[in-house]
Amino acid sequence: MTAKRILLVLITLLIGASVALFLMLFERYERQLDRGWGPEAIRNRYLAAEQFLTATGVETRRADNISVVADLSLQDTLYVASSSQVYNTERARELLEWVGRGGHAVVVARHGNERDWLLEELGVTLEAGSDDFFFSNPLRRFIGEEAEEYSGKSASEILREHNRRVRAGEDDEDTGAQEESEAETATPEPPQDPDVEPSTLVTLTSDDGSDYRLHFDPGMLLWHPALEEEGSGAGPVFWADMQSEDAGVPFMQFERGSGLITLMADAGLWQSDRLGHFDHAYLLGQMASDGDFVFLTRPHFDSLPVLARRYASEFFLAGALALLAWLLLRSRRFGQREAEPEAARRSLLEHISACGHYYWRADKCSALLMHYRDSLLRRLGGDNASQETRRKLCSQLNLATGLSETRITDSLWGEPPSSEEAFTERMRNLQQIEAAL
Repeated sequence: MTAKRILLVLITLLIGASVALFLMLFERYERQLDRGWGPEAIRNRYLAAEQFLTATGVETRRADNISVVADLSLQDTLYVASSSQVYNTERARELLEWVGRGGHAVVVARHGNERDWLLEELGVTLEAGSDDFFFSNPLRRFIGEEAEEYSGKSASEILREHNRRVRAGEDDEDTGAQEESEAETATPEPPQDPDVEPSTLVTLTSDDGSDYRLHFDPGMLLWHPALEEEGSGAGPVFWADMQSEDAGVPFMQFERGSGLITLMADAGLWQSDRLGHFDHAYLLGQMASDGDFVFLTRPHFDSLPVLARRYASEFFLAGALALLAWLLLRSRRFGQREAEPEAARRSLLEHISACGHYYWRADKCSALLMHYRDSLLRRLGGDNASQETRRKLCSQLNLATGLSETRITDSLWGEPPSSEEAFTERMRNLQQIEAAL
């Protein structure tokens, strides 16, 4: 066996041993990483609610204008994220007429000082409640009640101070307890339900007799005169009380004709970050009718940097194609390139010189000279003259022009010139003879 074959066998055995060792020691495992909310969840705060309703068999869709009421059926449920979207009296009456025919609307009361036509139609006002809301300080969800001690500081300062206290408290513990505490601090697992006072919860009873709890924001509450004057026919037929609040209620329902309209003061109850707390999702399922659940929310428009990142590839591709098309258009040419026209106009002498050079190259100067000379000979009467007559004419022209008889003879009866200088001199002599006539 040659050395080359031995080397190939050794390489094959080494590869086989590596593969076998990898298969013996390889262990597959899965790990889930929380990368935060995706782009769709950021754009749509009710994405979790839509997915929950879809999982329960309820069709969902979104709208961005109250005019969608005209296309709703009586089995649909309309969720209005802000009563400000009912922007005039006609729209409010149109909504209430649809409810009166048997529709169901869930409306969140707007927080502000502007006029609210829907609340005016229902006789409801907004009253300020307490500020003791769990989500008013988001860090309470992770560091508990200690978040109240850091009021007035930014989130980064609060976290640094909290971590410093945690590390200072761990110095007095043993090594095992320290490692366990650091692991828990590094990856805090927030509870499903926030730790709130029971008096801030709203407890309702379902159709089967079981209770379910809701956590409303007590900062703004609903008020109607019927809350004190029970038995008022125009008042709400149902409302939910909070033990810790007496300025109003966070939830009430009105009957209009064959339908039902529900008012809430908390706009975040069914948003994605709070839908999983307590029994908020259960309430959403209870509010849904047999038809579609329509979310009427404010349209969300992406910022310019977000749109630039999303469509960057299409933008540069379109630009490259446009540049390529322009280059192909500019590069197409048929025949010889046309000479660039002169921007400046030449003088009269330059024009005459150019014309003279053209006639000389085209062999037209001889014809010009002969035509000019023949016209002078006819005037002198020497076109067919004898030698004696020619001598007399030369003598007379010599006295009149000062030219020699030889030049006069060559100019009138000589051979055509063969050079430019001779042609120019011959024409000058003829012009002198013509001037003497």
